Parts: sequence; structure tokens; C-alpha cells
Amino acid sequence: MSPLPTHGSDSTAFVNSNHGSDDHTDHELPPPPNPSSDAGLTVDHNANDRGVSPPSPSSIDIFTLSPITALKLLCAGIEALVQFTGDIPPTPESTETTMPNMRGMQAEKENIRRSGSWTNLADFRQRAGSDAIDGVNLRPKPLEIQHTVPAEPYIIVGENAEPLNVQHSAITRKFYSKKPPPISLEDYLMRIHRFCPMSTAVYLATSSYIHRVAVDERVIPVTRRNSHRLILAGLRVAMKALEDQSYAHARFSKVGGVSEQELSRLEINFCFLTNFEFKTSKEALLQHAISLKELSSLQGGVNFVPKMSLLNKGRPNMAAQETVLEVTADA
Repeated sequence: MSPLPTHGSDSTAFVNSNHGSDDHTDHELPPPPNPSSDAGLTVDHNANDRGVSPPSPSSIDIFTLSPITALKLLCAGIEALVQFTGDIPPTPESTETTMPNMRGMQAEKENIRRSGSWTNLADFRQRAGSDAIDGVNLRPKPLEIQHTVPAEPYIIVGENAEPLNVQHSAITRKFYSKKPPPISLEDYLMRIHRFCPMSTAVYLATSSYIHRVAVDERVIPVTRRNSHRLILAGLRVAMKALEDQSYAHARFSKVGGVSEQELSRLEINFCFLTNFEFKTSKEALLQHAISLKELSSLQGGVNFVPKMSLLNKGRPNMAAQETVLEVTADA
């Protein structure tokens, strides 16, 4: 057997030339670092997505889904919207004393023809007296005296109405509070469910209403300052729209932490905010529940970032629906 190498041997260590001694040696230095080849320092961004597949429609049954589960899905969806939006203050009130006319409304008013007006009849008489056939001026016939019927009054719907942007800002400001409420969304929803329990459909429909106006139509951003009132008004409206019975107005306002008058204003403004579109179906609720379940499963991840579709569906222009009504005066 060969003898063991000594400390001064070149096969195991090298001598530090600065010390000038053969007995003092240093350990062998490690290789220089190479971060690109070090697997322990790389971050796998898809690690949270491995083995996580979106839930299938067959895995969720709307009719067997418990209200508590639907409530948690509602809370997860609103929390994602709040996290995505951040803190956005409400639009300040307009300081203008005279509101400008709606865009295109004045031109539409000027183009309205009133066939029974005296101006049109006078023009018709002037044109009738100057008619000519083959260059020969005809002899005007004497006009018979007729009892003319006075022109009926016209009422233009929305003539003195405020512009749409002013109306919209007045509606959205009703949901904002001066500072974020001290209670969290989950505790707030659990309080409502404790004293005023509702069904699974009401919770899912409320989430779909808020998601539609916040994501699809971009009508109002969901923040910490307005999320509680949006949920309260949405639950109140969805309960009346989908169920045959609802809780007393005074009881629901006390549970929600608002006055009865404020709850009435929130309910009315939420109806205008959603354009009174409360009809839903089993398929729509199922699809929304699947998206909420997928969102809640990814919400606790490190790399979780809420996503918002870039496709803005919008809503039809309300100014195009303005009509002119002809009202007959009572005799």
C-alpha cells in the first residue's frame, strides 16, 4: 500500500507562498460560481401551475353547491378585483353651474321636423304659387278657407337632462366611502350570512353583476372604498330579483351597517348601474362559478396576478335611445 499523503503534499493541497512555511496550507478552493447552471437558484414560474387544471363543468353542481361555498367564491372574486384595481378615489362633483348639453343632442333636436308647424305651411303655400308646367305659369287657384287645427305640443324626452358623464359620476359616488371600512370583506359577508342568510344563486348572481359592471363594461372600478356597499346593494337586488321572499328593509340595513335611506339609495343606484339587467341562467351561473373557483385556487400563489380581459364589451349608448314623444293636449 502506498503511504497516505502528507499535509505538504501537492496532491491534496497547495502551499500559500505568502506565509513562506510548508506546514501552513489552505483548503482547496471551490470552483467559481455559475448562476446559470445552478438549479437551486432558478425560479420556476410554472411551479404553481403544475398539476392544477381548471375545474370542469361536471365538477360543480349549482344545485348542490352550499351557500357558504358560494359566499367564499364571491369574496375571492371581489378580493381579486380590489387587488387588481388598487385605491382609486371617486370622481369629484362637478362645479359647473350650467351643465353642457349632451354631445349630439342639440343637433338631434334641431333636425326634428314638426310637420304641423306654421312655418312649413307658409313655405308650402309659396312653393305652390310658383309652380310651372313646360315654362307656363299656372294661374293660382284661390285657397279655400279651412279651419286649421293648431299644432299639437311636443315634448323631447331628456331635453333638460344632465349629460351622461355627469349622471354616471353621480351614481358611482354613492358607493364610495371617505376611508376604507375597518371590517374585511370576508367578515362582512359572514356577518350578513349570519343574520340574513341567502341562497347560493343570490351570492353567485351578485358576483356576476359586479364582475360585469367592473370588468366587462368598465362602468365602475372595485376598490376598498366601495366594495362593501357594492356587495350590500348587489345582494339586496339579487335577492329581490331571484327569490320570492326578502328580508325587511330595516333589518337588512342594520345588518349591513347603513341607514334605511342609504340602503334605498344604494339599491336604486345599483339598478341604474347594471342597467336593470338582472336576468341570469343556470349556464351563466355555472360558468361564473367555475371561473371563481379557478381564481380562488390560484389566489394564494406567490406569482398570482389577477387578470382582466382587454375586450371591453361596453353597453349601448343611451343617447341613441332618446325618442320624441308627441303628447296630445287634453280638451
